[in-house]
Amino acid sequence: MEFVFLGTGAGNGVPEFYCNCEVCLEAAADPRCRRTRSSVAVIGREIILIDAPPELSSQLIRERINHIDCLFITHAHYDHCAGLGDLEIYTRFNRKDKLPVFMSADTLSQLKKKYESLEEWMDIRLLKPGDVTRRSEIDITAIDVVHSQGAVGFIISGTGHHVAYLPDTGPPTKQIRKILSGIETLVLDSTFWGENWYPDSHLTVDEAIDIGRSLDVRTLYLSHLSMHYGVPVTSREIENAIGKYGNRVMLAYDGTRFSFGRDGRYS
Repeated sequence: MEFVFLGTGAGNGVPEFYCNCEVCLEAAADPRCRRTRSSVAVIGREIILIDAPPELSSQLIRERINHIDCLFITHAHYDHCAGLGDLEIYTRFNRKDKLPVFMSADTLSQLKKKYESLEEWMDIRLLKPGDVTRRSEIDITAIDVVHSQGAVGFIISGTGHHVAYLPDTGPPTKQIRKILSGIETLVLDSTFWGENWYPDSHLTVDEAIDIGRSLDVRTLYLSHLSMHYGVPVTSREIENAIGKYGNRVMLAYDGTRFSFGRDGRYS
């Protein structure tokens, strides 16, 4: 099984068309530093997509993914759902069968206000925190997060390992911490560098690292990075700052992949 970062940016993406800061110049010069809005794919016997950002089609083309078996949605914000139109076209004209889509009831209610045709092409499966969905060889567990109404994160479990994906969250509650304690891999909201403009619903890079270390996470991936909000910071600067943690803290990039080995080890 492979876990693929399709996008690792926050709501703005990097570079921004209206900005010439050091961050955007770095991204313009080095394609690796460009960040589209956050989403991931889990590739095994099925291809499972989590979230549908504005750049979804180009993300899938870049990673040579040509079909989707199901979609999980964390929440209804634009940067996580603006690519639903691409999936509707795919489902109607290529798949020709409704796409299983998993989300909370609150997320569905919010999306129905923006999209009138959801039930025409989605096989909607409602979930709530604690629900476990079995897909082929993996289990996907919805967990509560501290963000918008109805937002959830997911724990992907397979071959003896667990990966938690929480792209949008504020400081986790005691209950969430208990669930995440000792997990092998945690992908965590790292929206801000420096001042946190939204401390109740997002995290800074430093806060994410502190949470990962306090939970004794084997590997923490920093994702959902604005690179701009608060104090602009380049990827090079973040890499230098986290170098002291070795492989315990990793900066995710668009296209970053890691595998679950059949023998229960990462490769």
